[in-house]
Amino acid sequence: MPTDASTTASAPGIPPIGRKLEIPFTAVVNIRGDWLYHEHIGWDQGTVLAQLGLMPSYLPYPHAVPNTQGQEKLEYRVPIAGVETANKMRDKEAVESNEMFAFGLRKV
Repeated sequence: MPTDASTTASAPGIPPIGRKLEIPFTAVVNIRGDWLYHEHIGWDQGTVLAQLGLMPSYLPYPHAVPNTQGQEKLEYRVPIAGVETANKMRDKEAVESNEMFAFGLRKV
């Protein structure tokens, strides 16, 4: 989806920036007989925000962690892949699977 088009559904309030977004969509469709009864379309909003440069890779971790002094500042790796999500859907070998399971806290 080029962001010179209207992005009111995927990024409401964001003006066009001229950047191509690759957003995988899912659809759940209910058909009754020969009729489309209803459908639900969804996407990963984190993927959209990451590609727009609006989602940081790390966020401050606000909770106490056992076995630390409480003085350390920690950050949490946000489990968002960005354009890699679309790449993985096109080619299962494009991106390593399950990398997010290794995400965690880091000292700042």
